[in-house]
Amino acid sequence: MNLLVSIVIPNFNYAHFLGNAIQSVLDQSYTNWEMLIIDNHSTDNSDEVVKGFNDARIKLLKIHNNGVIAASRNKGILKAKGDWIAFLDSDDIWYPKKLETLMNFSSQNKEFDVLSNNELMVNRKSESSKVLVHGPFENNFYEVLLLKGNRLSPSATLIKHSFLKEKKILFNESVDYIAVEDYDLWLNLALYKAKFMFIDKVLGEFMVHFSNNSGQLLRQRKNFENVLYNHVFRIQKFHSDPQKLWSKFKPMLDILELKQLIVDGNKFIAYRKAVHSFYNNPFGMIKYILIKLRKKF
Repeated sequence: MNLLVSIVIPNFNYAHFLGNAIQSVLDQSYTNWEMLIIDNHSTDNSDEVVKGFNDARIKLLKIHNNGVIAASRNKGILKAKGDWIAFLDSDDIWYPKKLETLMNFSSQNKEFDVLSNNELMVNRKSESSKVLVHGPFENNFYEVLLLKGNRLSPSATLIKHSFLKEKKILFNESVDYIAVEDYDLWLNLALYKAKFMFIDKVLGEFMVHFSNNSGQLLRQRKNFENVLYNHVFRIQKFHSDPQKLWSKFKPMLDILELKQLIVDGNKFIAYRKAVHSFYNNPFGMIKYILIKLRKKF
């Protein structure tokens, strides 16, 4: 039995990418899907791009999301009829065997609630690329995701619709979570004991544009801190001392702040911040740097 996959594509003024994303779904060898394009009232020719594809499985829905992409994704989830929810950003693409590979796996391994695959990260500015290996799954996955960071991306992930309904899980639409709402979703899925499977195959492309300005990068870093703070102090139960647990994140947050200062051109302030951070937590800083170097090499 071929289960229906609902593909949620949020879009705003990405007409120049959207056609490729849609075509990559039409090229899928697995054909039992519906596509929900949630458009934030684009002012470019996005509507014409969608209407140019004559396929009854494609539905164009409108939303005023006020810059909160989580609202668009949630509308797609709530309108979806499929057994599985798949996410595809309008500037990403899937390879033709993406859905077939994941759905074949799910038909033989029905216990899993979340399926993910690897992606090729393509830098449009430098025309370079590298493989993004998502995962791996580990025991106590909620704790692992919180302590070690994000291990998934939206365009690589399918979620069992029934699990989302049963646990009443959606993306957080707070403006304090913009750009990191997906990380919060994965944390909540793991918190409710979703079973994750990472399939070691590159089945799509994740596009990097470097179109973010400094202000957007600053907001992303701040919102990442917001997600961590909320889970550490209000949600997690595995550590009895939230303040002590929070101290484990300080080196990582300091490094992110240093990167932001350098991007903003504040190299002298960055230097002073680096000295201060190292003086206050030398072992934490060294440990974090070593972990990052180990991942890189």
